[in-house]
Order: sequence, then structure tokens, then C-alpha cells
Amino acid sequence: MSTTMTSETTSETTSERRPPARLATAGSLFAQKNFLLFWGGQTISKVGNGAYKVTLGWSVYELTGSTAAMGLLLALNVVPEIVFLLVGGAIADRFPRRGVILAADALACVVLLGLALAAAAGHLSLALLATTGFALGVISAFYGPAYAAMNRDLISDGQFRKANAFFTATDNLARLAGPVLGGALYAMGGATTVFTVNAVSFAVAVAAMLLTRTARGPAPATRQNLRRDLAEGITCVRRTRSLLLLLVISVVANCVCLAPYLVLLPDLVRAGGNGLGVLGLLNTAEIAAVLLSALLIGRLGGRGGAGKVLLMLTSALGLACVVLGLSGNHVVALFAGAVLVGAGLSSNIVEHTLLQTLVPPELLSRVYSVNMVFSYSFLPVAYAVSGVLARHVGTHVVLLAGGTALIALCAYAFFRRETKSLNAISW
Repeated sequence: MSTTMTSETTSETTSERRPPARLATAGSLFAQKNFLLFWGGQTISKVGNGAYKVTLGWSVYELTGSTAAMGLLLALNVVPEIVFLLVGGAIADRFPRRGVILAADALACVVLLGLALAAAAGHLSLALLATTGFALGVISAFYGPAYAAMNRDLISDGQFRKANAFFTATDNLARLAGPVLGGALYAMGGATTVFTVNAVSFAVAVAAMLLTRTARGPAPATRQNLRRDLAEGITCVRRTRSLLLLLVISVVANCVCLAPYLVLLPDLVRAGGNGLGVLGLLNTAEIAAVLLSALLIGRLGGRGGAGKVLLMLTSALGLACVVLGLSGNHVVALFAGAVLVGAGLSSNIVEHTLLQTLVPPELLSRVYSVNMVFSYSFLPVAYAVSGVLARHVGTHVVLLAGGTALIALCAYAFFRRETKSLNAISW
């Protein structure tokens, strides 16, 4: 989520937040070896993870023949991540983030290598997959806040927008490439091959991180106990009015638009007489829209007020649901909705840029962890509620109501004082 440290919450001057001279005078983003090493290693591991996820679902179904078992595994992965996220953010602010990411990737590599060896020996079981999912969930809780804040340690403030746009674009390419790679590897060598390749992808990330050098880390601070560290992160979010406003917008967008879209889109496709092929094309159209939006924001985004741009992109997500709610299941409207969803998801670029620019470095991972907890906690509930409501009032009504509510909230936020302060920021 985006935030601003207003005079109500901090008296830090702009000069006090400036990066060291060696970062402020850095050249082209893509000429910086450390940034490219970090990006390359992490992107490879994300492709491997995409392959793992599609293979996990297939392996669970082969072992149990039950979709409920897959739901259990997903819960065992997500719940520990939510539980430990705040601790993970505090650890990432207390110790060098490079070291936290390095440790997380190394542990993930070991866990997945163990899973691959078990699969090769014929000992793959639901209990083993569940244990692996739980372990990876705990690891993700420490990895996520550190990874989200790493731009602050690698590049200068003026490069955050371009870096976040670049990461968003390549993350979505990994979303496409990972499942394709997983399917191909599974066809060639089964689950053992996929799990091995994913372990190797994390080993590559570890090697890249060992070669990466950061120019700065969290500012030195008086060591406190972990409870006080956690409280500082929560207090920063609670006392920053812009952050609170945008956090509400983010949670509402996730609950009333993104969750219904993900849950109900297959129903819209089927109701229109279309099949899995169309659903796949809609997913591709959404990712293509994210890629195009990321390119435009990376090249041109700094020309508009950050708060205004974020709200306009978030409104695109609401408009997508309105279009789908009024579509009558027409295939053209489905594709229009998917493209608008992709544009709306690119608002994350603006949010990350604002966070990395404005939140003090020593608090950044903790602020990220608070935002992640809110985002992750409400989504599972929103998924379930969307399905129940659709059965009672209809798919189109749920989408139309959710889209209208989000657009109205963004319109309200547009005139708020906090949004005006975000518009004044150079990003």
C-alpha cells in the first residue's frame, strides 16, 4: 500500500531521507550489476515456483482424487504465512534484508530438494506435501517483507518506479512461463523432475544473492525486543492517514472486486457457452494488459500525481466488474473485463513506489508486513462469500455491486486531503 509520512506523524525532512550519494548518482537501472543479479535470481525462482504450484495440484489429485485435499494444502501454506508475517517484517528491518532473503531462498531450496528425493524414492504422500507447504509458508513470511523492501537497498529513489514496473512485468511473464514449464517437465519426468528443477531455481537465486552487494540497509537503531519492533510497524501504519485510506481501498478492492472476479469468471465463461480455451485466453489478456500498463507506467507514470494515478488504476478494476456484471456473458465484454482487471492490478506499481520512497528504511519491511497481513487475511473469506452470494443473488449482481462500490470509494478518496498530498510527490 502507498503511504505518506505527514507532519502529523513525522518531522523528518526531505534531505534526511535522501539516499547516499553513491546511490543518488547511479546510472541506468539496467546498467547496475547488483540490481540485475537480484532480479535475475528471483525471477528464475519464481518461474520454478510456478512450475511447482501446477505440479502440486496435479500430484495432490493423483494421490487423493479429492479437490478438498488441495484446499487443505493451500490453507496449510497460507495460514502460517499470515501468522508469521509481522515477525518476518520485524526481522527484515532488524537484520540486513539481503541476508534474510538469502536464508529464505536457501531453506526453500533444501525443503524442495528433500521433497524431490522423497518423490524419487516413491515416498510422496499427502502428509509430506502438507508438511512442505507449511514449511514454505513459514519461509515466505520472512521472505516477503524483505523482498518487497529490497529496492530501497539496491537503487536510488528516482529509480523505484521503473524498477517496480520492471518487476511487475517480469513477475507476470513468470506467471505464464511457470505453469507451461511445469506441464512440460511433468510430462517428461513426473513430479520428481519438477520438484528438482524448482530446487535448482532456488539454488540459482541463492548464488545470485551471494554475488549481490547492497549499498545500504535498514538504518541503525537502538535494539528493542521483538514486541516493540512489531508495535512500531503497526503504529506507523495506524498513525499515517494516507496509508490508512489507501489500505482500506486495497482491502475493499480485493474483497469486492478481485475475489469475485477470480471466483466467478469461470461461471461467466461457462454461461456464455465457452470453454477452458476461452478462460485461458482471458488469463493471457489480463497478463498482457498488466505488461502494457507496467511499460507505460515505467516510461510515463511519473508525469501524473501518484495518488490520482493509483486511484484511476484501482477504478479500472471496479469498471471491469461493472462491465462483466452488465455483459450478458458476451465474449467481447469478457475480454474487455479481463483487460481492465490487468490495468487495475498495475496499481501495485504505484503503491510500491510510494512505500519505498516515503516510509523510513528502518520501518519499511514492517509496514509491508502489516499491509500483507490485511490483504492475505481477508481474501480467503472474500472468496467464500463471493461464491455464496452468487448462488443467492446471481453472479452478475455480485460483480456489478462490487464494481460500483469500488468506483464510489475511489471517487470519495480522490478528493481527500491525503490523496492531494500524494499527488505532490515526485515519483
